[in-house]
Amino acid sequence: MKRIALFSVLGIGCLFLFSQCFNKAQATEQKKDPSLVTHKEAVDTLRADSTAPIKALVYKKMTNVESYDFYKNHDLSSLFKSDYPNHGFYGADRYHIELIFTEVKKDSLNANMYHIKGKNRHKKVITPFEGTFRITDLVEFEDPNLDTANLNSMNVLKIFAAKGVFELNEDPAMPETSGRFTGTFATEFSESKDHKAELWYYSDGTASKGSGYRFDGTWSMYKNPAFTNSVVWAQDFFRFANDILKDFSIGERDVEINPQYRHLGWDNFWDGEEWWVEGKTKKEL
Repeated sequence: MKRIALFSVLGIGCLFLFSQCFNKAQATEQKKDPSLVTHKEAVDTLRADSTAPIKALVYKKMTNVESYDFYKNHDLSSLFKSDYPNHGFYGADRYHIELIFTEVKKDSLNANMYHIKGKNRHKKVITPFEGTFRITDLVEFEDPNLDTANLNSMNVLKIFAAKGVFELNEDPAMPETSGRFTGTFATEFSESKDHKAELWYYSDGTASKGSGYRFDGTWSMYKNPAFTNSVVWAQDFFRFANDILKDFSIGERDVEINPQYRHLGWDNFWDGEEWWVEGKTKKEL
């Protein structure tokens, strides 16, 4: 049964990755049935007893020396750099926003800081940005709800939770629409026995809500800093979207965006348009 459960987890993971690749053939098919798969089913499959009450995560505080050694010996750039955009809500109306980190580089002097380049799209306007994020808190944790045998089969050695702050500065050449994103982020990731880090989606009750990583912040306009809007986005955004906008997605595993919200920029979710590709920046699609 454990072998079957592991195959199920791996299958769900692959299915999610393939769903994010939405090439034109997939996009056409998904338009007819705009459903998607989150990591929810994988979480349930990994649990030792899916009928038992959820136990709290057990956190192990790291010393300053342990944290310093971890930052020095690990490069987490690959966790955040992506070939496809993240999704989220922007503003009081919770309109769809997309962000992609096209370049992520560890700082040569501050081992807990990373430099970012990327783009975002909101209401068809594409804007490049540059900035940084810095990890301010790092802990190791154990999830007593998970099956130890499955974790061993997945080659998981340790699981970590990190929090930090970020600042993303949009291209100032677009003064009417550009500004600055600032705020906090949370991420969870595992370390394998060969010391490879991967985003961790398989524990409920984490700061990112099981989304791999989550960014919460505020956008302020360059031209008028008093003009601000809230923003939140994540790697697996649908793990917590319903906590922000009621009944935004329908279903728990195979989910579909509620038709009443598709006018908020979600009607073309499966179009497969690679808007972040160089040459499309600074123009409306």
